[in-house]
Amino acid sequence: MQSVLRTICASRPAALGIVGAVAAGLLVSGCGSSRIGVAAFVDGTEISQDQVHQQLVNVLDKEGPQARAELVAAHQLDDVTRKIVTLRIRHQLLDIAVRRAGVTVDQAQVNRLIKEVGGAQAASKGTIYDANTYRERATDKLLMVALGRSALRNSAVTVDYTTADTRTAAKRRVDELSQAGSKRARQLIDADVRAGRDAELEKRIVAADDPVFATTPAFGVAENTVVAFQLEDTKPWVIMVVKNRADRGVQPSDHAPPMDQIDPAILEAIGLRQLARVADEVGVRLNPRYGMWDPVTLQVVSDENETGGFEAPLRAVPLT
Repeated sequence: MQSVLRTICASRPAALGIVGAVAAGLLVSGCGSSRIGVAAFVDGTEISQDQVHQQLVNVLDKEGPQARAELVAAHQLDDVTRKIVTLRIRHQLLDIAVRRAGVTVDQAQVNRLIKEVGGAQAASKGTIYDANTYRERATDKLLMVALGRSALRNSAVTVDYTTADTRTAAKRRVDELSQAGSKRARQLIDADVRAGRDAELEKRIVAADDPVFATTPAFGVAENTVVAFQLEDTKPWVIMVVKNRADRGVQPSDHAPPMDQIDPAILEAIGLRQLARVADEVGVRLNPRYGMWDPVTLQVVSDENETGGFEAPLRAVPLT
């Protein structure tokens, strides 16, 4: 059952909070469902707590009593619940994104994917889906890949960037650059360049030339935004001022990898990154009992200490 815990849950157990306590009381004791209210709104579309609760019931029933007991004992029901809410929010955002991009997949593609992973029942093991709902997951996966492929062909950003060694320093730098405004932010990063730090001005990054970097938050924020993130857990923090972005007419270099040689998981991650801009535009409102919405990682997290980074708009008028 440890594989179930690794697959369903986040790597770090959260304390058993309100969601976990309610879920444990209802599910472990076998009590009936309860309609408490709304879990989240995406562009005005409601994701109800009943939906979230029922999916949690289905997960625990599917995985069996041992997995249920382990999740309760490890205080990980909150993690499962947050993952359910995350994927429901992403599903709504994806629906908006693919309609705008004109991206579709046919059922034959979905059928092939499900067959490739050993069927819906086997593939849903250790996930928040069951055999009946895994088709939605397969469809969303293919749509995300198609969205990523479209974005990869047409995206580029121009940034000024610098680096920081710690999360605290990265947050401080985002606040500093955001409040400084465009002109002063450039001067501050230029000072880092002159001091020999890992920093650069006017760096243009074409998505097709660097597909892995196209999965990062730099490709998910609007122009005139400061964003900080890590490429890997052991790497320094990157703080970028996204100055310009292009979504059409982008020409990759001769060294860009052929599209058919790019890992579908990378394309899916690029597709996911496109949802950030949709979320920023239409709005994601989360019931605080589940935690908070992280616009950088596009997931529900327990609190601000669990976010994957920071972002803030450049002030039009700098603070003095």
